[in-house]
Amino acid sequence: MISRTMAVAAAGTARSERARQALNARLQRLGALVLDVAFYLVLSLVVNGVYGVTQVTSGSLPVGNVGFFEYRTVTAVAWPWQMLLAMAYFTIPEALFGATPGKRLAGVCVVRVDGAPLSLQAMVIRNLLRGIDWLPFLYVFGGALTLFSTNSQRLGDLVAGTTVVFCRDATEPGATRNAGPRANRIAGIALVAAVLFTVAFDYFGRPPLIVQGMYNERHLLIDSGYSLGSAQWAFGRVTYPITGNEPGSGSPCSGSITFEWGWFGWQEDSQSIVCQP
Repeated sequence: MISRTMAVAAAGTARSERARQALNARLQRLGALVLDVAFYLVLSLVVNGVYGVTQVTSGSLPVGNVGFFEYRTVTAVAWPWQMLLAMAYFTIPEALFGATPGKRLAGVCVVRVDGAPLSLQAMVIRNLLRGIDWLPFLYVFGGALTLFSTNSQRLGDLVAGTTVVFCRDATEPGATRNAGPRANRIAGIALVAAVLFTVAFDYFGRPPLIVQGMYNERHLLIDSGYSLGSAQWAFGRVTYPITGNEPGSGSPCSGSITFEWGWFGWQEDSQSIVCQP
């Protein structure tokens, strides 16, 4: 029978060993972060470019499409969706495999500092607090904690009881997350489905979002709201009937807007708007 003193000593030894392993993996952990940030930026660009709507962020907009006005825009999905995307990128791979793509390439993974099996709850907690670790920018807060904490832990790690070590050091049963073959198949199918849906949406669903962006920038020849009719499709070409009001006078207008598919997605080909006198 193992005494309480022996159990405490064993736990202390495990923590000390984890601290040494986490210290040895700090450089690779930094490299993994750089890779993950790069991968996430590419993913974010794709998602914003396909599902995002152009919004004016600063400057002055033209009134009645007259004169030159300087303003800045951004094409992006709403910030709650961006937060959800970031959570999904970091949490799902760690929940399945104990490592993000960047960590996997760097040869490191997430473990518990006490040597206990790594739970799904710990993965969620450490990633929920990632936004605080990022403050004020580029993981300054989290990086400082990692440098000065005993087990090389950022805030999310401290709360979840986790740290990052070389995968070769995570040898205990359940030390890190390892999805089974069935979970791997499901994850693979979900990833392929997401890619195919995004490709299809970029072709069939993107044009109305472009129209909304044009309206936000006042690049439409109508103002005070608009309405799109049913799309008329041809290969690499789509035309939407459009109705609205004339800028300034408010007279009712109708016409069409056409987009052509090119190397960089849909581009406006023409607008044909007629307003009643």
